[in-house]
Amino acid sequence: MSKIGIMGGTFDPIHNGHLRLARQAYYEYRLDFVWFMPSGHPPHKKDHQITDSAVRCQMVEAAIAGYPYFCCSDFEVKRSGDTYTAQTLQLLRQEYPNEEFYFIIGADSLYEIENWYHPEKVMEQAILLVAGRHYQKSHKSMTEQIAYLKEKYGAAIYLLHCDIYDVASAQIRSMISEGISVQAYVPDPVFRYIREHHLYQYREVSMNSSYSADQIALYRKRLKSKLAPMRYEHSLSVSYTSMCLAMRYGCDIGKAEIAGLLHDCGKRFSDDVVLKKCLQHKISVTEEQRRAPAVLHANYGAWLAEHKYEIHDPEILNAILYHTTGRPEMSMLEKIVYIADYIEPRRYKAPNLPEMRRLAFCDLDEALYQILKGTLDYLKQKNASADPMTCQAYEYYAALRGEIPPKEAASRKDV
Repeated sequence: MSKIGIMGGTFDPIHNGHLRLARQAYYEYRLDFVWFMPSGHPPHKKDHQITDSAVRCQMVEAAIAGYPYFCCSDFEVKRSGDTYTAQTLQLLRQEYPNEEFYFIIGADSLYEIENWYHPEKVMEQAILLVAGRHYQKSHKSMTEQIAYLKEKYGAAIYLLHCDIYDVASAQIRSMISEGISVQAYVPDPVFRYIREHHLYQYREVSMNSSYSADQIALYRKRLKSKLAPMRYEHSLSVSYTSMCLAMRYGCDIGKAEIAGLLHDCGKRFSDDVVLKKCLQHKISVTEEQRRAPAVLHANYGAWLAEHKYEIHDPEILNAILYHTTGRPEMSMLEKIVYIADYIEPRRYKAPNLPEMRRLAFCDLDEALYQILKGTLDYLKQKNASADPMTCQAYEYYAALRGEIPPKEAASRKDV
């Protein structure tokens, strides 16, 4: 008789916590195999759109490729209708009568198991291995919960000596939609798969902007009175382009419109004057920015947006602050404004503009990387100083692409 561990879940996407849990079960209870079993149509997950089962299975297969004792099972995804754990275990017992099944779960599931479909059948047909030994809910410890279920259902329940991973698949999807890197939370093959297939980049778009048409008209009127005509026209173009990218990638359209409109609100004085104003208002200025103040209009612009235009949304303020330099781990809105500033229709000097405009609407991260790389190459050719934040941003996104940054990237900080 083989000892088979079952790791169930939507795996949307599979993450390092799933692998950690499966490895612990395999070694601690001397299992022969662990089957990762992506769910088909879980009735408790109908509140959000689940990624296609074939895609989820491919991510699982990519994640476990290096583990000979792990395998991906399509036992649930090939079934039609709602899939319940009790039914799955019953069918597995019928199809594999000589196997002993260990169902691997987290502590939260152990406290909720009585709300499952026929929990008595779940505990009758599999041994439960539970992670999160320090977890406690409703003043009942894990030890007390296990004792209670054993007495009521005659269940076989054993603890896994590892705690629950501190991130869930839903959080990972949310992070990706916000433009935050999840490389630390998912296996490298899964990270590459998500990037190559542009998964989880879309979220519900806020069509009802928190900024009324009257507010936006007032911002435009005030901005027009402060900026030179061509600078104001550029700001309008960046605003419109930001809105288009926001619609494409599921970012808040209202925030994109305001951030794009005000991104250059601090660019109304010479660099020396902007530096003085930053020091006057105690705006953070690095030593590099003192020596090369061309990027300081972004720092001053973020301050103006907050104190003069009464914008208090940190997403918008950061999009303005980093629109010239970029930074590692940019949010979706920050990427959109940074790229919109480069590709807006009134731009014409950059030789790669047509390709960047096409790329921006196909792969936002790739467009960001190419613009950062092109900016540093241009500055190097001109023997001009590059802001360290831009170098850090380039190296960060180069690493995400699986590339080792060129040797000169490290020296660009000293250009």
